[in-house]
Amino acid sequence: MGKTVLVLGGGAPNFTLMAGGLLALDEAGANFQLVSMAGAGSVVGLIYLAPRGLTRREALANTMNFGVSDSIYSAFPVNYKLFNKPGYFADRYRDWMKSSPWIGPWLNQYGMNNAGKLYSDWLQLQATVMSPSDLNYFSKGLCAHAPFIDTVVDFDRLRAAEPDVRLNAYCIDDRKVVEFRKHEIDIDHFRAGLSFPFIYPPYRIKDKFYYEGAAYQTLNLLPDQDEGGPKAAKRDEDWDNVDSIVVFDVLSTELIHRPRDLWDAYAQSIIIPLVSKAQSELALFRRFVNRRNRDRAGTNQPEIELYELKIDVPTRFESRILTWSKSNLEYLFGLGYQAGRKLVEEKKAKGALRQLRESPDLR
Repeated sequence: MGKTVLVLGGGAPNFTLMAGGLLALDEAGANFQLVSMAGAGSVVGLIYLAPRGLTRREALANTMNFGVSDSIYSAFPVNYKLFNKPGYFADRYRDWMKSSPWIGPWLNQYGMNNAGKLYSDWLQLQATVMSPSDLNYFSKGLCAHAPFIDTVVDFDRLRAAEPDVRLNAYCIDDRKVVEFRKHEIDIDHFRAGLSFPFIYPPYRIKDKFYYEGAAYQTLNLLPDQDEGGPKAAKRDEDWDNVDSIVVFDVLSTELIHRPRDLWDAYAQSIIIPLVSKAQSELALFRRFVNRRNRDRAGTNQPEIELYELKIDVPTRFESRILTWSKSNLEYLFGLGYQAGRKLVEEKKAKGALRQLRESPDLR
């Protein structure tokens, strides 16, 4: 039996689409031998592979709590829980918050009721307003590098994870996309791979600086080279014995719409180029699979199956898809979960997702 590859691409506000879809596949017993991540997909992938303090399924569901309560978000449409003020004193302030007996217990919203979550978000908003910052005209980015990640991901546990793991980033000094592997991925490599330009400063590892890989290559683990496509230097063994590839096509959903306001227009200015790149790279995957299957014709190797997790977003909801409100993240999580279930139910009967075990609730 060959390898099953999971590809998680970029797309920050709709990352709960990926979390919901991945939860559905995990409930069905999906078993991946290689997990490839880029951008916001690395948040979901790392939570899936090495959750801290929760089970895998609890941690995936907990991503819905990364949003801001609607009553607060409607007045202040910024996700201050994920995008934090930068600077040394801001870092020390957040350390104090985590250890504070008054604030610390309220930071983890798993298991809270809606009233508790609203109080937690209000408390965090007040703390954010009072936080120091060294942001100035000469700063290289708006926000601190994802300080939340060490509270939800256990990087030591990641190295013991069964699947092989890949994470991409763009090396500014070498001027190319590079790939980090499981044995070397730590909090610094994660932050390097999530440093989207303007939002975050370039991230330094040793003597080199990095930006987010998804800003340049939204779907990591592209084929070696595809006709008419960019050359992506990958080792041949990545694709040896692969018989299934699952791609979460979250950036091909209907993200583009007439903006509601200036803030929504700014969000779309980031997403629109990524949507175009994701669609082009997905086409590369399709052509790569077709070419590999032609090469396998007449051999004992099975054909490679490409499964795309596609999300059907109702038209009335398209204008809200890039917001960070809690209800939005919950809705997107539900759409992702439904898409994951649909993928399992449609493909399992055809011998698809070969690594699936029998799941009682899918019989």
